[in-house]
Amino acid sequence: MHDGVGLAGRRVLVVGASSGIGAAFARAAIRAGALVAVAARRRERLDELVEAAGAGVAVAGDVTDAGDARRIVDEAAAALDGLDLVLYAAGAGALQRLEDTDPDLWQALFAVNVIGANLVCGAALRHLDTDGVVAFVSSRTVEDVNWGLLPYAATKAALDTCIRGWRVEHGDRRFVRIVMGNTQPTEFAERLDPDLLGPAIEAWGHQGIPGGMMHVDEVAAALVDALGAICDHPAVDSSELRFDARP
Repeated sequence: MHDGVGLAGRRVLVVGASSGIGAAFARAAIRAGALVAVAARRRERLDELVEAAGAGVAVAGDVTDAGDARRIVDEAAAALDGLDLVLYAAGAGALQRLEDTDPDLWQALFAVNVIGANLVCGAALRHLDTDGVVAFVSSRTVEDVNWGLLPYAATKAALDTCIRGWRVEHGDRRFVRIVMGNTQPTEFAERLDPDLLGPAIEAWGHQGIPGGMMHVDEVAAALVDALGAICDHPAVDSSELRFDARP
């Protein structure tokens, strides 16, 4: 029994842990006493995180490849002797108008934001009992329809549909959609086209989209508390969490 302990002692796999929300969550979960495996493509980033945290297991690989996704999950589960929580925080985005997109961009975004998420979830179900949790970081852009972020928002909308689909196909399991507002610092923000950023910010203002920012460390701390509470109360289906900056 883990009643009332949050993530302490929980076996947690964080996918997309090389930067941003994933890395911040992994660090916070380790501080909270969780047993954490971190996964991403960049081995050196994972090794640095584990060394700095003084705990954790690094499993490098590409979750957009079916064989690699299964290997990552299996290695993490073997290292932790099972899994209680999987957080899929990997994400790819771009600031680009729809008229300028090409197939390569669409394929890259769908590979990370949708395909990888489903491959990881499918592999993880074998290692999670029915009280386990799979949580996915989605985005407020699905609802906001941000100018210039439509390819990203479209893939997150597809992810949301898949999350609902997992609930339909596995009604005895728990799948959590995390609706994430603006956060910093993240590689997503750093990679936005600077030539389009000014017009984008102006357009978002006209759309009435809030511009406040949350720090990834504060988001991570809140996520640890929220997901810990969900793990502590398996009889409760907390299917959605929302995080946004205060006005």
